[in-house]
Amino acid sequence: MKKIIIWPIILILSIFLSGCTPPSENSSLGSSTIQGNVYYFDKPENQSNNIKVNLIPQTEDSPLNINNTYVVTGNNGSYKFQNIPAGTYLILAQDIDRNYQPANVIVEVVDNQTITAETMILTKVIKHIVIFRETETGWSNAGIPSSVIGNILSTEIGITEGTNQNQFEYRSIRDQNPNLNLNIGDLIIIEGDQPQDFYDFYTNNIETFNNFIANGGTIFWIACDNGWAYGNYTSHLPGGVTWRDAYDSYNNIVYFEHPITKNFPEQLYGNYASHGGFDNLDTANIANLMVYVKENTGDGINTLPTFIEYRYNKGRVLATTAPLEWYVMNGPTETPEGFNTTYKDLFKLMLARSLRYIMNLNVSPDIHISETINIQFLKVKGVSHK
Repeated sequence: MKKIIIWPIILILSIFLSGCTPPSENSSLGSSTIQGNVYYFDKPENQSNNIKVNLIPQTEDSPLNINNTYVVTGNNGSYKFQNIPAGTYLILAQDIDRNYQPANVIVEVVDNQTITAETMILTKVIKHIVIFRETETGWSNAGIPSSVIGNILSTEIGITEGTNQNQFEYRSIRDQNPNLNLNIGDLIIIEGDQPQDFYDFYTNNIETFNNFIANGGTIFWIACDNGWAYGNYTSHLPGGVTWRDAYDSYNNIVYFEHPITKNFPEQLYGNYASHGGFDNLDTANIANLMVYVKENTGDGINTLPTFIEYRYNKGRVLATTAPLEWYVMNGPTETPEGFNTTYKDLFKLMLARSLRYIMNLNVSPDIHISETINIQFLKVKGVSHK
């Protein structure tokens, strides 16, 4: 698999935006146009100004300059990029004042084509984190503390535990009166490998979670069931997204320029790398789908996405079938060829990056050298988390 690299060759892109004065045109770059709209989740559509829309080429031979190719929306939230070459582009929309989370969509355009991208919606910036997990998760038998995600938030991001802004809290469905008060600005995290009663509770209260996302909320679903806790989730994620079960030892990175996967090897190895693949993304009620990682062998028939991001109505969903928490304490100590970082630490880094990314924090592209390395390029022995 060939890595995607963006070459920043400094040329001027001809850009037109209604209500703004465009730069001088250079029609020699291409004959295609990408246009669309981006809005704030909580404002009228005619108050969608001050959004920076970046056009980022995803092919290594593009003449566009990644640093210069952007426009800022006027009140109607519209944007238009004209005279661009055919190719695949990432459209990234960001609130200049950083009061909202960014949105993005992938668009492919051919010569002489004008294409309207899916509408993007900016959701509220994260102010508080709610982690749903039960203390006896099956991963605890593998030495994973029930506070695993909170530990990362504390040590690597500097967030403390509590119920106020810029803090995180744990919630259990086994409390006498489970707290399902979800506020826009909360990040909801559903940990992986939950016991069956948690998945049953979520299913019985699924409309509460779906409405939270539909109205502009954000959720990070670690959709890794059928682990050591033996919980089996048979319902769906917001927007009706489902997954079929399949243990896969290898996962393939399919988008290398995303902050979560930047500078990763082409393939990840684990026992297991994923517990299933999302199987209805083409029919689910979702928009702005991004796929970062896929199965290598899957169920022997289909290889499906294992790490995705999408929009459901006005809200944002990040979801993976990888057992990310398990790798905080376990996993292969071998390294991918050309790397000095173990597969175990790459999965752990993926978890830490995911948290920073979904909170709209800066994500470092650096991959640190592992302290303990078994210099082999194929895993031969190890402990399975199945």
